[in-house]
Amino acid sequence: MAITAEKFNQGMTTQQYIDQIKVNKQPFMDIYQGVEVPAEARAVFESQAEPLRLAIFTADWCGDAVSTTPAILRLAESTDKIEVKIFNRDDELALTDSYLPEHRAGTVPVFVVLDSSMKEIAKFIETALSMVPTLDAMEETIAQETAGESEANARSAGRGKRTAFRVAHAKEWGNIILNEFSQVVDSGLALAPEARPAVGGTKWPPED
Repeated sequence: MAITAEKFNQGMTTQQYIDQIKVNKQPFMDIYQGVEVPAEARAVFESQAEPLRLAIFTADWCGDAVSTTPAILRLAESTDKIEVKIFNRDDELALTDSYLPEHRAGTVPVFVVLDSSMKEIAKFIETALSMVPTLDAMEETIAQETAGESEANARSAGRGKRTAFRVAHAKEWGNIILNEFSQVVDSGLALAPEARPAVGGTKWPPED
């Protein structure tokens, strides 16, 4: 299964997606407004003769999506060389999973960069690989801070702390995510069509 031009055009614009967010809308907007697009990330797209297409499969409840999706949408907003369409992953599970290895089915968000013929150039899974140690450290800190709480209280407090941490680091994390995302796209553009797509983002099993 692969996304067609017809299906791509059925996706949401950035504003349409924002308007229908039900979970984490304010944190999403805080991060969206806090991200600054690195010039080198934008330059990868600005160098193209025609716009690239970007299909985003995301979910408003997902923590990684709260950080990664608004950052990449800000990049798309910063240049006319990215045509972006957004899909709720939960409504497009089979299509989303078609861009993932079988052992990673269900992973979200997924970002797929395509040429004008809807051929894959690159895909970026979940978030920046270099962010993983930072995210692990965040989880460890939260676990220590909620130790001794009941399971329900710890889970609720943990969600709030994760969200606050992501918002507080919007600019820093956005820079990391966008530089890594653009590097993956640049790598895909440098490949022969038959060798594409370049793949970036997190890996599973995790690398040592």
